[in-house]
Amino acid sequence: MKVLVLSNSAPNYHNFFNAISRRLIEKGVGVGYAVDCPVSLAENKVEELGVQYDVFSEFFAQHELDEEILSAYSHHNLNLALFSDFDRSEEYGIWGRRSDEFFDRLKSALLSFFSQLIDQHGYTAVLYENVSNAFAHFCWIVCQETNVDYVGLTGSRLPGRFCFTSNPFGEHVPIERTRQALEEQRLDVPEAVWGWCREYISNIETTSPDYMAFNNLDNIKIIDRYFRLSKLRKIFRAIRFIGGDHYHSFQRGNPLLYSAGMFLRSLKRRIRLPFVKKYYTAPGDGDFFLYPLHFHPESSTSILSSSYVNEYETIKNIAFNLPEGVRLYVKDHLSAWGYPRLNFYKKLVSLPNVKLLAPFEPTKQLIKQSKGVVTLTSTVGYEALLLKKPVLLFGEVFYQNHPLVTKVGRLPDLFQSLSMMMRQLEETDVDIENYNLQFVAAYYLNTWPGRLNLMLDHKDAEKLADELFPLLWERLLDEPNH
Repeated sequence: MKVLVLSNSAPNYHNFFNAISRRLIEKGVGVGYAVDCPVSLAENKVEELGVQYDVFSEFFAQHELDEEILSAYSHHNLNLALFSDFDRSEEYGIWGRRSDEFFDRLKSALLSFFSQLIDQHGYTAVLYENVSNAFAHFCWIVCQETNVDYVGLTGSRLPGRFCFTSNPFGEHVPIERTRQALEEQRLDVPEAVWGWCREYISNIETTSPDYMAFNNLDNIKIIDRYFRLSKLRKIFRAIRFIGGDHYHSFQRGNPLLYSAGMFLRSLKRRIRLPFVKKYYTAPGDGDFFLYPLHFHPESSTSILSSSYVNEYETIKNIAFNLPEGVRLYVKDHLSAWGYPRLNFYKKLVSLPNVKLLAPFEPTKQLIKQSKGVVTLTSTVGYEALLLKKPVLLFGEVFYQNHPLVTKVGRLPDLFQSLSMMMRQLEETDVDIENYNLQFVAAYYLNTWPGRLNLMLDHKDAEKLADELFPLLWERLLDEPNH
Protein backbone atom coordinates (compact mmCIF):
# COMPACT_ATOMS: atom_id res chain seq x y z
CA MET A 1 0.00 0.00 0.00
CA LYS A 2 1.21 3.50 -0.91
CA VAL A 3 -0.83 6.58 -0.01
CA LEU A 4 -0.71 9.99 -1.67
CA VAL A 5 -1.84 12.84 0.61
CA LEU A 6 -3.08 16.09 -0.94
CA SER A 7 -1.99 19.27 0.80
CA ASN A 8 -2.96 22.84 0.00
CA SER A 9 -4.16 26.07 1.61
CA ALA A 10 -7.12 24.65 3.58
CA PRO A 11 -6.67 26.25 7.03
CA ASN A 12 -5.14 23.92 9.65
CA TYR A 13 -6.08 20.79 7.71
CA HIS A 14 -2.41 19.78 7.64
CA ASN A 15 -2.41 19.23 11.40
CA PHE A 16 -4.80 16.30 11.06
CA PHE A 17 -3.47 14.85 7.80
CA ASN A 18 0.16 15.07 8.95
CA ALA A 19 -0.82 13.24 12.14
CA ILE A 20 -2.54 10.55 10.07
CA SER A 21 0.51 10.32 7.80
CA ARG A 22 2.81 9.69 10.74
CA ARG A 23 0.59 6.83 11.85
CA LEU A 24 0.56 5.37 8.34
CA ILE A 25 4.36 5.52 8.24
CA GLU A 26 4.49 3.69 11.58
CA LYS A 27 2.39 0.95 9.94
CA GLY A 28 5.02 0.63 7.21
CA VAL A 29 2.93 2.39 4.56
CA GLY A 30 4.71 4.41 1.89
CA VAL A 31 3.39 7.98 2.10
CA GLY A 32 3.89 10.79 -0.41
CA TYR A 33 2.50 14.31 -0.69
CA ALA A 34 1.12 16.31 -3.59
CA VAL A 35 1.37 19.99 -2.62
CA ASP A 36 -0.19 22.83 -4.56
CA CYS A 37 2.63 25.39 -4.13
CA PRO A 38 5.80 26.25 -2.10
CA VAL A 39 3.80 28.35 0.37
CA SER A 40 1.72 25.32 1.35
CA LEU A 41 4.87 23.20 1.49
CA ALA A 42 6.26 25.51 4.19
CA GLU A 43 3.00 26.34 5.94
CA ASN A 44 1.89 22.73 6.16
CA LYS A 45 5.29 21.49 7.44
CA VAL A 46 5.48 18.76 4.83
CA GLU A 47 9.27 18.55 4.81
CA GLU A 48 9.28 17.73 8.53
CA LEU A 49 7.56 14.42 7.74
CA GLY A 50 10.52 13.16 5.74
CA VAL A 51 8.29 11.91 2.91
CA GLN A 52 8.47 12.13 -0.86
CA TYR A 53 6.67 15.27 -2.01
CA ASP A 54 5.93 16.93 -5.34
CA VAL A 55 4.92 20.57 -5.79
CA PHE A 56 2.35 21.20 -8.50
CA SER A 57 3.13 24.87 -9.23
CA GLU A 58 6.75 23.94 -10.02
CA PHE A 59 5.53 21.16 -12.32
CA PHE A 60 3.03 23.53 -13.95
CA ALA A 61 5.72 26.14 -14.65
CA GLN A 62 7.72 23.60 -16.67
CA HIS A 63 4.76 21.90 -18.33
CA GLU A 64 4.03 22.22 -22.03
CA LEU A 65 0.49 21.68 -23.23
CA ASP A 66 -0.18 17.97 -23.80
CA GLU A 67 -3.05 17.61 -26.27
CA GLU A 68 -2.90 13.84 -26.05
CA ILE A 69 -3.72 13.67 -22.34
CA LEU A 70 -6.56 16.16 -22.78
CA SER A 71 -7.94 13.94 -25.52
CA ALA A 72 -7.47 10.80 -23.42
CA TYR A 73 -9.50 12.32 -20.58
CA SER A 74 -12.01 14.20 -22.76
CA HIS A 75 -14.86 11.89 -21.73
CA HIS A 76 -14.65 13.65 -18.34
CA ASN A 77 -15.98 17.19 -17.99
CA LEU A 78 -12.57 18.79 -17.54
CA ASN A 79 -13.82 22.34 -17.89
CA LEU A 80 -16.35 21.83 -15.13
CA ALA A 81 -13.57 20.43 -12.93
CA LEU A 82 -11.94 23.88 -13.09
CA PHE A 83 -15.07 25.68 -11.95
CA SER A 84 -14.60 25.38 -8.19
CA ASP A 85 -11.30 27.27 -8.28
CA PHE A 86 -12.63 29.78 -10.80
CA ASP A 87 -15.48 30.42 -8.35
CA ARG A 88 -12.99 30.89 -5.48
CA SER A 89 -10.84 33.15 -7.63
CA GLU A 90 -13.78 35.39 -8.44
CA GLU A 91 -14.73 35.61 -4.77
CA TYR A 92 -11.20 36.19 -3.43
CA GLY A 93 -9.58 37.93 -6.40
CA ILE A 94 -6.82 35.35 -6.97
CA TRP A 95 -6.33 35.06 -10.73
CA GLY A 96 -7.28 38.24 -12.46
CA ARG A 97 -7.54 37.77 -16.20
CA ARG A 98 -6.27 34.48 -17.62
CA SER A 99 -6.06 33.36 -21.23
CA ASP A 100 -7.51 30.22 -22.77
CA GLU A 101 -3.92 29.00 -23.10
CA PHE A 102 -3.54 29.22 -19.31
CA PHE A 103 -6.66 27.14 -18.67
CA ASP A 104 -5.79 24.53 -21.28
CA ARG A 105 -2.29 24.18 -19.92
CA LEU A 106 -3.64 24.05 -16.35
CA LYS A 107 -5.96 21.16 -17.21
CA SER A 108 -3.16 19.38 -19.04
CA ALA A 109 -0.72 19.96 -16.17
CA LEU A 110 -3.09 18.70 -13.47
CA LEU A 111 -3.85 15.51 -15.38
CA SER A 112 -0.18 14.94 -16.20
CA PHE A 113 0.96 15.71 -12.65
CA PHE A 114 -1.31 13.18 -10.97
CA SER A 115 -0.95 10.58 -13.74
CA GLN A 116 2.83 10.68 -13.44
CA LEU A 117 2.79 10.60 -9.63
CA ILE A 118 0.59 7.52 -9.59
CA ASP A 119 2.55 5.80 -12.35
CA GLN A 120 6.04 6.60 -11.01
CA HIS A 121 5.42 6.02 -7.30
CA GLY A 122 2.74 3.34 -7.46
CA TYR A 123 0.22 5.01 -5.17
CA THR A 124 -2.78 2.83 -4.44
CA ALA A 125 -4.86 5.38 -2.51
CA VAL A 126 -5.27 9.15 -2.25
CA LEU A 127 -6.12 10.76 1.08
CA TYR A 128 -7.83 14.16 1.42
CA GLU A 129 -11.19 15.65 2.30
CA ASN A 130 -14.15 15.30 -0.05
CA VAL A 131 -13.56 16.66 -3.55
CA SER A 132 -13.79 20.39 -2.86
CA ASN A 133 -11.51 22.17 -5.35
CA ALA A 134 -9.89 21.75 -8.77
CA PHE A 135 -6.66 20.30 -7.33
CA ALA A 136 -8.64 17.47 -5.72
CA HIS A 137 -11.14 17.23 -8.58
CA PHE A 138 -8.49 16.49 -11.20
CA CYS A 139 -6.81 14.04 -8.84
CA TRP A 140 -10.14 12.25 -8.41
CA ILE A 141 -10.60 12.10 -12.19
CA VAL A 142 -7.18 10.48 -12.61
CA CYS A 143 -8.02 8.07 -9.78
CA GLN A 144 -11.08 6.87 -11.72
CA GLU A 145 -8.95 6.04 -14.75
CA THR A 146 -6.11 4.39 -12.82
CA ASN A 147 -8.26 2.44 -10.33
CA VAL A 148 -6.74 4.27 -7.38
CA ASP A 149 -8.86 4.54 -4.23
CA TYR A 150 -9.80 8.16 -3.49
CA VAL A 151 -10.53 8.37 0.24
CA GLY A 152 -12.16 11.65 1.21
CA LEU A 153 -12.94 12.38 4.84
CA THR A 154 -15.91 14.62 5.49
CA GLY A 155 -18.42 15.31 8.23
CA SER A 156 -21.93 13.94 7.96
CA ARG A 157 -25.22 15.61 8.92
CA LEU A 158 -25.53 13.10 11.75
CA PRO A 159 -24.02 14.44 15.00
CA GLY A 160 -20.94 12.57 16.15
CA ARG A 161 -20.45 10.73 12.84
CA PHE A 162 -18.37 11.26 9.69
CA CYS A 163 -18.08 9.81 6.18
CA PHE A 164 -15.54 8.38 3.80
CA THR A 165 -16.37 9.53 0.28
CA SER A 166 -14.92 8.25 -2.97
CA ASN A 167 -17.32 9.88 -5.43
CA PRO A 168 -18.50 13.48 -4.92
CA PHE A 169 -21.50 12.93 -7.18
CA GLY A 170 -22.46 9.52 -5.86
CA GLU A 171 -22.92 9.85 -2.10
CA HIS A 172 -26.57 8.88 -2.51
CA VAL A 173 -25.75 5.53 -4.13
CA PRO A 174 -24.53 3.47 -1.12
CA ILE A 175 -27.20 5.04 1.09
CA GLU A 176 -29.97 4.04 -1.31
CA ARG A 177 -28.47 0.58 -1.73
CA THR A 178 -28.44 0.10 2.04
CA ARG A 179 -31.97 1.49 2.43
CA GLN A 180 -33.31 -0.95 -0.14
CA ALA A 181 -31.61 -3.79 1.72
CA LEU A 182 -33.33 -2.64 4.91
CA GLU A 183 -36.69 -2.39 3.16
CA GLU A 184 -36.31 -5.91 1.79
CA GLN A 185 -35.08 -7.17 5.18
CA ARG A 186 -31.81 -8.39 3.71
CA LEU A 187 -29.74 -6.61 6.34
CA ASP A 188 -29.74 -7.19 10.09
CA VAL A 189 -29.41 -4.00 12.13
CA PRO A 190 -28.82 -3.96 15.89
CA GLU A 191 -31.70 -2.59 17.91
CA ALA A 192 -29.33 0.01 19.35
CA VAL A 193 -28.97 1.53 15.87
CA TRP A 194 -32.74 1.65 15.33
CA GLY A 195 -33.08 3.27 18.75
CA TRP A 196 -30.44 5.89 17.93
CA CYS A 197 -32.21 6.72 14.66
CA ARG A 198 -35.65 7.01 16.27
CA GLU A 199 -34.30 9.34 18.93
CA TYR A 200 -32.43 11.41 16.35
CA ILE A 201 -35.55 11.90 14.22
CA SER A 202 -37.69 12.74 17.24
CA ASN A 203 -35.14 15.41 18.26
CA ILE A 204 -34.43 16.80 14.78
CA GLU A 205 -35.93 20.18 15.69
CA THR A 206 -33.18 20.76 18.26
CA THR A 207 -30.30 18.88 16.61
CA SER A 208 -27.60 20.39 14.39
CA PRO A 209 -24.73 18.84 12.40
CA ASP A 210 -21.26 19.01 13.92
CA TYR A 211 -19.93 21.39 11.25
CA MET A 212 -22.18 24.15 12.54
CA ALA A 213 -20.09 24.22 15.73
CA PHE A 214 -16.74 23.96 13.92
CA ASN A 215 -16.56 26.45 11.08
CA ASN A 216 -16.62 29.70 13.13
CA LEU A 217 -17.83 31.51 10.02
CA ASP A 218 -20.57 33.24 11.97
CA ASN A 219 -17.87 35.14 13.89
CA ILE A 220 -18.04 38.70 12.54
CA LYS A 221 -15.44 40.18 14.92
CA ILE A 222 -12.52 41.40 12.83
CA ILE A 223 -10.01 41.73 15.67
CA ASP A 224 -10.91 38.35 17.11
CA ARG A 225 -10.52 36.61 13.74
CA TYR A 226 -7.47 38.34 12.28
CA PHE A 227 -5.36 39.98 14.96
CA ARG A 228 -4.03 36.75 16.41
CA LEU A 229 -0.55 35.29 16.56
CA SER A 230 -1.39 32.53 14.07
CA LYS A 231 -2.60 35.09 11.52
CA LEU A 232 0.49 37.26 11.99
CA ARG A 233 2.72 34.22 11.45
CA LYS A 234 0.83 33.51 8.25
CA ILE A 235 1.44 37.06 7.01
CA PHE A 236 5.17 36.90 7.81
CA ARG A 237 5.35 33.59 5.97
CA ALA A 238 3.57 35.13 2.98
CA ILE A 239 6.13 37.95 2.91
CA ARG A 240 8.89 35.36 2.52
CA PHE A 241 7.28 34.19 -0.72
CA ILE A 242 6.35 37.59 -2.10
CA GLY A 243 8.84 37.20 -4.95
CA GLY A 244 7.70 33.70 -5.90
CA ASP A 245 5.97 32.39 -9.01
CA HIS A 246 2.40 33.47 -8.31
CA TYR A 247 1.19 32.87 -11.86
CA HIS A 248 1.52 29.08 -11.58
CA SER A 249 0.35 28.98 -7.95
CA PHE A 250 -3.19 28.77 -9.23
CA GLN A 251 -4.92 28.15 -5.88
CA ARG A 252 -3.23 30.91 -3.87
CA GLY A 253 -1.79 33.42 -6.31
CA ASN A 254 0.24 36.02 -4.44
CA PRO A 255 -0.02 34.82 -0.81
CA LEU A 256 0.27 38.33 0.63
CA LEU A 257 -2.45 39.68 -1.64
CA TYR A 258 -4.52 36.59 -0.92
CA SER A 259 -4.32 37.20 2.84
CA ALA A 260 -5.07 40.88 2.32
CA GLY A 261 -8.04 39.99 0.14
CA MET A 262 -9.46 37.64 2.78
CA PHE A 263 -9.10 40.33 5.42
CA LEU A 264 -10.72 43.00 3.24
CA ARG A 265 -13.56 40.64 2.40
CA SER A 266 -14.31 40.17 6.11
CA LEU A 267 -13.90 43.88 6.79
CA LYS A 268 -16.34 44.80 4.01
CA ARG A 269 -18.75 42.24 5.40
CA ARG A 270 -18.56 43.83 8.85
CA ILE A 271 -19.20 47.27 7.38
CA ARG A 272 -22.16 46.03 5.31
CA LEU A 273 -24.02 44.28 8.13
CA PRO A 274 -25.94 47.29 9.48
CA PHE A 275 -27.07 48.12 5.94
CA VAL A 276 -28.03 44.52 5.11
CA LYS A 277 -30.43 44.38 8.05
CA LYS A 278 -32.76 46.92 6.46
CA TYR A 279 -33.61 44.42 3.72
CA TYR A 280 -34.84 41.76 6.15
CA THR A 281 -38.52 41.34 6.86
CA ALA A 282 -40.39 39.16 9.33
CA PRO A 283 -42.27 36.06 8.16
CA GLY A 284 -45.91 36.78 7.42
CA ASP A 285 -49.12 34.85 6.99
CA GLY A 286 -50.01 32.75 3.99
CA ASP A 287 -48.42 29.90 2.05
CA PHE A 288 -44.70 29.94 1.31
CA PHE A 289 -41.74 27.90 0.22
CA LEU A 290 -38.46 28.27 2.11
CA TYR A 291 -35.20 28.84 0.24
CA PRO A 292 -31.99 28.84 2.34
CA LEU A 293 -29.10 30.85 0.90
CA HIS A 294 -25.74 29.07 0.72
CA PHE A 295 -22.26 30.03 1.83
CA HIS A 296 -19.99 30.78 -1.14
CA PRO A 297 -17.62 29.49 -2.29
CA GLU A 298 -17.77 25.89 -1.09
CA SER A 299 -18.03 22.44 -2.60
CA SER A 300 -21.78 22.15 -1.99
CA THR A 301 -22.29 24.87 -4.60
CA SER A 302 -19.21 25.02 -6.86
CA ILE A 303 -18.91 21.22 -7.13
CA LEU A 304 -22.39 19.82 -6.48
CA SER A 305 -24.63 22.54 -7.95
CA SER A 306 -22.34 24.56 -10.21
CA SER A 307 -25.08 25.30 -12.76
CA TYR A 308 -27.01 27.22 -10.12
CA VAL A 309 -24.19 28.94 -8.25
CA ASN A 310 -25.61 32.35 -9.20
CA GLU A 311 -28.28 32.27 -6.52
CA TYR A 312 -29.92 35.52 -7.58
CA GLU A 313 -30.69 34.07 -11.01
CA THR A 314 -31.90 30.83 -9.43
CA ILE A 315 -34.19 32.68 -7.02
CA LYS A 316 -35.47 34.91 -9.82
CA ASN A 317 -36.46 31.82 -11.83
CA ILE A 318 -38.27 30.42 -8.80
CA ALA A 319 -40.02 33.72 -8.04
CA PHE A 320 -41.53 33.91 -11.52
CA ASN A 321 -42.74 30.30 -11.44
CA LEU A 322 -44.44 30.17 -8.06
CA PRO A 323 -48.01 28.88 -7.84
CA GLU A 324 -50.52 31.68 -7.42
CA GLY A 325 -50.80 32.96 -3.85
CA VAL A 326 -47.51 31.39 -2.70
CA ARG A 327 -44.48 33.40 -1.58
CA LEU A 328 -40.80 32.50 -1.46
CA TYR A 329 -39.03 33.14 1.83
CA VAL A 330 -35.30 33.45 1.24
CA LYS A 331 -33.45 32.94 4.51
CA ASP A 332 -29.95 34.38 4.76
CA HIS A 333 -27.11 32.12 5.88
CA LEU A 334 -25.71 32.67 9.35
CA SER A 335 -22.16 32.04 8.13
CA ALA A 336 -22.51 34.16 5.00
CA TRP A 337 -24.77 37.14 5.68
CA GLY A 338 -23.10 40.35 4.64
CA TYR A 339 -20.59 38.75 2.27
CA PRO A 340 -22.67 39.42 -0.88
CA ARG A 341 -22.71 43.02 -2.09
CA LEU A 342 -25.62 45.21 -1.05
CA ASN A 343 -26.86 45.16 -4.63
CA PHE A 344 -27.46 41.41 -4.30
CA TYR A 345 -29.84 42.02 -1.38
CA LYS A 346 -31.44 45.00 -3.12
CA LYS A 347 -32.18 42.93 -6.23
CA LEU A 348 -33.53 40.02 -4.18
CA VAL A 349 -36.12 42.10 -2.35
CA SER A 350 -37.17 43.78 -5.59
CA LEU A 351 -38.35 40.43 -6.96
CA PRO A 352 -42.11 39.80 -6.79
CA ASN A 353 -43.26 37.17 -4.29
CA VAL A 354 -39.90 37.16 -2.45
CA LYS A 355 -39.26 37.99 1.20
CA LEU A 356 -35.75 38.07 2.63
CA LEU A 357 -35.47 36.71 6.17
CA ALA A 358 -32.70 37.34 8.68
CA PRO A 359 -30.29 34.46 9.38
CA PHE A 360 -31.48 34.37 12.99
CA GLU A 361 -35.04 33.31 12.15
CA PRO A 362 -35.83 29.79 13.50
CA THR A 363 -35.15 27.49 10.54
CA LYS A 364 -36.91 24.38 11.81
CA GLN A 365 -40.03 26.36 12.69
CA LEU A 366 -40.04 27.89 9.20
CA ILE A 367 -39.70 24.43 7.65
CA LYS A 368 -42.72 23.19 9.61
CA GLN A 369 -44.82 26.20 8.58
CA SER A 370 -43.77 26.04 4.93
CA LYS A 371 -45.24 24.17 1.98
CA GLY A 372 -41.75 22.80 1.33
CA VAL A 373 -38.12 23.69 0.84
CA VAL A 374 -36.41 24.73 -2.38
CA THR A 375 -32.64 24.33 -2.24
CA LEU A 376 -29.39 23.68 -4.08
CA THR A 377 -27.91 21.09 -1.68
CA SER A 378 -28.59 22.52 1.77
CA THR A 379 -28.83 20.63 5.05
CA VAL A 380 -32.17 22.45 5.40
CA GLY A 381 -33.51 20.22 2.63
CA TYR A 382 -32.48 17.11 4.52
CA GLU A 383 -34.06 18.39 7.73
CA ALA A 384 -37.25 19.22 5.83
CA LEU A 385 -37.56 15.59 4.69
CA LEU A 386 -37.29 14.34 8.27
CA LEU A 387 -40.01 16.85 9.14
CA LYS A 388 -42.11 15.35 6.30
CA LYS A 389 -41.92 18.35 3.99
CA PRO A 390 -41.32 18.07 0.21
CA VAL A 391 -38.08 19.38 -1.29
CA LEU A 392 -37.29 20.77 -4.74
CA LEU A 393 -33.60 20.07 -5.34
CA PHE A 394 -31.25 21.74 -7.83
CA GLY A 395 -27.96 20.00 -7.03
CA GLU A 396 -26.47 16.61 -6.19
CA VAL A 397 -26.70 15.51 -2.56
CA PHE A 398 -26.98 12.37 -0.46
CA TYR A 399 -30.75 12.68 0.13
CA GLN A 400 -31.74 13.14 -3.52
CA ASN A 401 -33.49 9.74 -3.85
CA HIS A 402 -36.00 10.46 -1.09
CA PRO A 403 -39.62 10.13 -2.35
CA LEU A 404 -40.42 13.67 -1.20
CA VAL A 405 -37.57 15.09 -3.34
CA THR A 406 -38.16 16.44 -6.83
CA LYS A 407 -34.98 17.01 -8.84
CA VAL A 408 -35.02 20.08 -11.06
CA GLY A 409 -34.75 19.10 -14.69
CA ARG A 410 -35.68 21.78 -17.20
CA LEU A 411 -36.10 25.29 -15.82
CA PRO A 412 -39.29 25.77 -17.90
CA ASP A 413 -40.80 22.96 -15.79
CA LEU A 414 -40.34 24.87 -12.51
CA PHE A 415 -43.99 25.92 -12.31
CA GLN A 416 -45.20 22.32 -12.63
CA SER A 417 -42.61 21.11 -10.10
CA LEU A 418 -43.51 23.77 -7.54
CA SER A 419 -47.23 23.17 -8.06
CA MET A 420 -46.75 19.44 -7.55
CA MET A 421 -44.94 20.10 -4.26
CA MET A 422 -48.13 21.64 -2.88
CA ARG A 423 -49.84 18.24 -2.95
CA GLN A 424 -46.85 15.86 -2.96
CA LEU A 425 -47.17 14.62 0.61
CA GLU A 426 -50.88 13.88 0.22
CA GLU A 427 -50.42 12.04 -3.08
CA THR A 428 -47.41 9.87 -2.21
CA ASP A 429 -48.14 6.20 -1.58
CA VAL A 430 -44.99 5.82 0.57
CA ASP A 431 -45.17 5.53 4.35
CA ILE A 432 -42.90 8.53 4.97
CA GLU A 433 -42.44 7.90 8.67
CA ASN A 434 -41.19 4.37 8.07
CA TYR A 435 -39.16 5.48 5.04
CA ASN A 436 -37.44 8.18 7.09
CA LEU A 437 -36.47 5.66 9.75
CA GLN A 438 -34.98 3.35 7.11
CA PHE A 439 -33.30 6.29 5.36
CA VAL A 440 -31.62 7.58 8.53
CA ALA A 441 -30.57 4.05 9.45
CA ALA A 442 -29.05 3.59 5.98
CA TYR A 443 -27.25 6.91 6.34
CA TYR A 444 -26.03 5.93 9.79
CA LEU A 445 -24.69 2.61 8.48
CA ASN A 446 -22.67 4.49 5.84
CA THR A 447 -21.00 6.74 8.43
CA TRP A 448 -18.51 6.13 11.24
CA PRO A 449 -18.30 7.40 14.83
CA GLY A 450 -16.28 10.57 15.30
CA ARG A 451 -16.62 14.35 15.24
CA LEU A 452 -14.49 15.22 12.24
CA ASN A 453 -13.08 18.72 12.68
CA LEU A 454 -10.24 19.34 10.23
CA MET A 455 -9.53 22.85 11.57
CA LEU A 456 -8.03 21.81 14.91
CA ASP A 457 -4.68 22.96 16.25
CA HIS A 458 -1.76 20.54 16.39
CA LYS A 459 -2.47 19.12 19.86
CA ASP A 460 -6.18 18.47 19.31
CA ALA A 461 -5.55 17.15 15.78
CA GLU A 462 -3.23 14.51 17.25
CA LYS A 463 -5.98 13.38 19.61
CA LEU A 464 -8.49 13.20 16.76
CA ALA A 465 -6.01 11.22 14.65
CA ASP A 466 -5.61 8.72 17.50
CA GLU A 467 -9.39 8.33 17.61
CA LEU A 468 -10.07 8.01 13.89
CA PHE A 469 -6.97 6.25 12.58
CA PRO A 470 -8.21 2.68 13.30
CA LEU A 471 -11.34 3.43 11.23
CA LEU A 472 -9.29 4.94 8.40
CA TRP A 473 -6.89 2.00 8.46
CA GLU A 474 -9.80 -0.42 8.11
CA ARG A 475 -11.17 1.68 5.22
CA LEU A 476 -7.80 1.71 3.42
CA LEU A 477 -7.49 -2.05 3.72
CA ASP A 478 -10.99 -2.40 2.26
CA GLU A 479 -10.08 -0.57 -1.01
CA PRO A 480 -13.49 -0.73 -2.75
CA ASN A 481 -13.70 -1.20 -6.51
CA HIS A 482 -14.34 1.76 -8.74
